[in-house]
Amino acid sequence: MFPGNAYEQHLLERAAAGEPVALTAPSVLEAAYGLAKAAHSSGSGDAALAWFTRLATSGLVVTLPLDGAGAVVAGRLRAVQPVPPTGLRRAGTKPEQRAGWVLDLQIAACVWAHGHTVATDNRRDFDAISDLVAALYPSVQALEVIDAPAL
Repeated sequence: MFPGNAYEQHLLERAAAGEPVALTAPSVLEAAYGLAKAAHSSGSGDAALAWFTRLATSGLVVTLPLDGAGAVVAGRLRAVQPVPPTGLRRAGTKPEQRAGWVLDLQIAACVWAHGHTVATDNRRDFDAISDLVAALYPSVQALEVIDAPAL
């Protein structure tokens, strides 16, 4: 997400329609981390980080907290699958990749605990997490995963 891109336009349209986009607290953390890292390494991300900070604290999005129920689910998921089952997930060191996996577990658990759907470009990992949720909680609604809107 960057100022002026299609995702920002989508957020603005949804907010104007009274349907703000829900982001999980771990998603906000992950985005802020990436923007802050870019700002510190190149100095060119300061404006994007400031924009995202304003966005995350505005009424344009709803931030879903990782509450107690979600944290328990994330912990159980991590106990069953402590590393990504889908191989190399993204650029970065092995510790960065594992940290990303833990954030994905938290995102999925948060979304599921709040009764929402995951919209992602990372279907492979989130489909695997959905299967884990179904195995852990077979009598409850499964975690729904869809492709992120093509904007």
